[in-house]
Amino acid sequence: PAFVDDKEVYVLGEIGAVGVEVWQVKAGSIYDNILVCDSEEIAKARAEKIQERMAIEKTLKTRADEDARKAAEEERKKREAEEAAKKKDEPEEDDDDDEDDETPTKKEDL
Repeated sequence: PAFVDDKEVYVLGEIGAVGVEVWQVKAGSIYDNILVCDSEEIAKARAEKIQERMAIEKTLKTRADEDARKAAEEERKKREAEEAAKKKDEPEEDDDDDEDDETPTKKEDL
């Protein structure tokens, strides 16, 4: 075939979706905020917005994790206090039976 130089070979119509084939990832990998454009200014502006949103999301996640940690700590303390109160209310058992623990030490006692 005869070669025809296409000056607009890179020009694409509107893209509605992007497919990414991932062969290997580490657990928890997330692909998000994919931008396909031909304008560096638009890409930078979108990146700034995304980074701002990510910073807010990180702050919210940190707060949620801290709240969960505090709740777990309070639950642990409550459970320990209940166990301590339960032990305090239970009568103590005397496991020291002095008679049973004595072993003959002299030949006459055998």
